[in-house]
Amino acid sequence: MQTDPGLEAYWEASKALDYAYSSMAKACGLSEPEYWSLAMIHRGMTTQRAICRELCISPQTIHSAFKLLVRKGLISLEPLPHDQRSKQAVLTAAGERFVTEQILPTEKLEEQAWQALSPGEQRDLVRLTRLYSAALRRTLRLRKDNPIRSSEGL
Repeated sequence: MQTDPGLEAYWEASKALDYAYSSMAKACGLSEPEYWSLAMIHRGMTTQRAICRELCISPQTIHSAFKLLVRKGLISLEPLPHDQRSKQAVLTAAGERFVTEQILPTEKLEEQAWQALSPGEQRDLVRLTRLYSAALRRTLRLRKDNPIRSSEGL
C-alpha cells in the first residue's frame, strides 16, 4: 500500500522535532525522561504518577529516571505531607543549580525559536497540531482491534 506523501512529509517533520527535543536533553547530559522529569519537578509537578500522566511516559521509565536523578544528587524523594506512603521529588541544591544553568537556558532557546514564528504561524501550529491529534485519537478509538482503545485520553 502506498503511503500518502503528505503523511510521509508530516512524519519527517515530526521526527525532526523529536530530534530537536532529544538534542535538548543530550545537550544537558541527560536522557529525555530525566530532562523532562527535572523540568516538570521545577514547574511543581513532583510525583511520578503526575509526570507519567503529563508526559505519556510509562511509570517504569519515569521510575528509572527518578532513580538516576537521585543517584546524580539532583533530586531527593520525600514523603507527601498528606500521604506518608507516597513520595514527591524535591530538587536538591545541586538540582536547583542544574535547572538554572542547564534546563532554563535550553527552555529559553525554545522560546526564541517559538518567537521566530509569526503570531499567525504560532496559532496555526497549535490549531493544526490539536486538530490532527484529535483526528488520530478518533481513528484509534474506532479501530475494532485496537488494544489501546480504552486507554486514557483516547
